[in-house]
Amino acid sequence: MARLISNFIAPSSQPLLIGGLLAAASLAVFGCQSGSGPRSHATPKVPATYASLASDAGMQELLRGEATSYLLEMAEHPYAGFRANAIEALGAEQDLGESVARVGLLDVNPGVRFAAAMVIGINKYRDSVPLVHALLQDENASVRVAAIFATARNGSPHEISNLADFLFDDDLASRSNAALALGELGNESAKELLREALEYENPRATVTQERLGDLQIAEAMVKLGDDSALSRIRAHLRSGPDEGEVTALAATMLGNLNAQVYKRDLMNIVAAWKEFQYSAEIRLAAMGSLAQMGEEVPISLVLEYFGSTYQDSQSGEFVAIRSQATFVLGVIGSSESIPHLADLFHDSLDSPVRLQAAAALLKIIKPVNTSTQS
Repeated sequence: MARLISNFIAPSSQPLLIGGLLAAASLAVFGCQSGSGPRSHATPKVPATYASLASDAGMQELLRGEATSYLLEMAEHPYAGFRANAIEALGAEQDLGESVARVGLLDVNPGVRFAAAMVIGINKYRDSVPLVHALLQDENASVRVAAIFATARNGSPHEISNLADFLFDDDLASRSNAALALGELGNESAKELLREALEYENPRATVTQERLGDLQIAEAMVKLGDDSALSRIRAHLRSGPDEGEVTALAATMLGNLNAQVYKRDLMNIVAAWKEFQYSAEIRLAAMGSLAQMGEEVPISLVLEYFGSTYQDSQSGEFVAIRSQATFVLGVIGSSESIPHLADLFHDSLDSPVRLQAAAALLKIIKPVNTSTQS
């Protein structure tokens, strides 16, 4: 699944997760501080109680059930960011995902409504489309974008043309989300429209906001077959030290797009992060993208971010970094990651980390006998 929300849910004292479609939102909310790499190499060891999880299918099944129950609880959490994350994590869980998304369509928070509508579209939950129609008139522009996407994805292609105006909107979130929706829909006729949108200058946007929006549009163009836009994304890997969120988003996109031609750039970020002062967020984004491209990323590099310095800090910045590192463990997806994710899920004091660990466990541990049952 691609990113769901691009700077949508408002910043809060509780950080958003960095996972799946929520990556752009988290990077935009927290930013990236130059040189904030791991401050301790005392990486945590897996407790003996979790060591057998790497190979014990029965224990993995129980763990998956616990993670699912936790995500269902978080789908009703008072904080909107957690509700949206839980809806996304459960989105592909067949009937369960659809039922949770239906509830989300009625949420008071527009970010949650957006996530729910996008999940219904991405997973083609056709039976829920009548419920999405009400959101076509939602007061929030991004929610309307998601509603158009869900209906178009489920058999109403005439709705695609309604996304055009959003690309030239001064509302930064709806502009980015319209590009995201067009890229996911895969209609190549939108390529020229996206090229025009790249030339649009938003009078209300800062330079950083403009670049983040341009990245979203460039990613959509690549998804629609315009590989020339890849170079625009790669160029942002060298953004200035004050635009770390732009660099991190660019690194994330190269993985989403499987841009093998720029794999070496990502390897350089991982290998030379101290020399070039790349932040923790940028380095983790590069690791996640390399894993998506099929590279073997040693989990020891990710576990550095759970060392003693990070564990002792309760600041939002460090919680966000640990959440992102947890996501990367899920992207790596090896059995070696499962014991560490179980440890984080059961023992972390930070709800964002626990939620991300639960989502990663659902991704890695497949339901029993789903491929053989009829």
